[in-house]
Amino acid sequence: MSQIRSQRAQQAAFSVEGTLEIGACLLCAATLGGFLARFWWVLELMTHFRLLLTLGLVCLALVWLRKHRWFLASACGACGAIDGLLVLSVVLPVEPLNIETGENLRLVSLNVQTENKQYDKVLGFVQRANADLVLFMEVDDAWMTAMQPLRVNYPHVIAETRDDNFGIALFSRLQLTSGETLTLGHAQVPSISALISVGGKNIFVLGTHPLPPGSAEYARMRNEQLQSIAVLVRSRNLPSIVLGDLNCTPLSPYFNDLLRDSGLKNVSPKRGLFGSWPAGLPIARIALDHGLVSPPIQVLDKRLGPNVGSDHLPLILQLKIPTSSPIKKAPNRVA
Repeated sequence: MSQIRSQRAQQAAFSVEGTLEIGACLLCAATLGGFLARFWWVLELMTHFRLLLTLGLVCLALVWLRKHRWFLASACGACGAIDGLLVLSVVLPVEPLNIETGENLRLVSLNVQTENKQYDKVLGFVQRANADLVLFMEVDDAWMTAMQPLRVNYPHVIAETRDDNFGIALFSRLQLTSGETLTLGHAQVPSISALISVGGKNIFVLGTHPLPPGSAEYARMRNEQLQSIAVLVRSRNLPSIVLGDLNCTPLSPYFNDLLRDSGLKNVSPKRGLFGSWPAGLPIARIALDHGLVSPPIQVLDKRLGPNVGSDHLPLILQLKIPTSSPIKKAPNRVA
């Protein structure tokens, strides 16, 4: 009887160790596959989860060290180090504050999630945030109705509601010099383009929400939209702000293409990954929600807001706009 129990214990041990071996191979393959992201959309997904890969591989490396499995320990340790260095390359750069004469501008970007019905949480957060501009994504007719109270303080609204998770709305305290909805790329999802005047200087604001890269076609259309954003920003030749759920993280090569081609920067005065999705899984959150600015604009503060019932956390930005005269805000009236 004891021999049978011993055999079963050995079989269980082999089963666990075999599972860990498979896990180690998969995580190492995901690490290396991320460098081939441009060749296959599935491999590009691996780039978004470098932090989780780091944690998993470091844990596995410690397990194999304890078991004296030197090759597996070395492989997991090396791949974990690669992922960790890539994560640090995003975390370490910070915006050196060089305070100049100018005006503060506060913005909020929030994917409310169409299915989320916790309207009061969203309204309460926006009222407390006291932003000058608020971008909402996944807005349908029900959400626009629920947000009518915001029009008292945000009299200027541009919106296109939809039932497919790609409705979008911009609420502004500031007078909009111009504003419109437009489509970028071939996905036929709306973005919002607007001009605001800050101290007599025009600032271009783009709110956008590309498709999630859940298939080869969706990934292609998301990348096309990111390219179109870069072209549009360059063509405006103005200080620019791009807000939205880009369905892409700073670890993706396509995100870096956007920064390079647009001249925008993804910076913060403090270090952080700013993982905004999924809101309910803190350890697994990745940075999908972004606020990108052109070099004349300084980022004074960047942070995530509280959970408001959506699968995304709000993104809050405090900016410094170099100006020569005070910001002109619209009166608090209903449009």
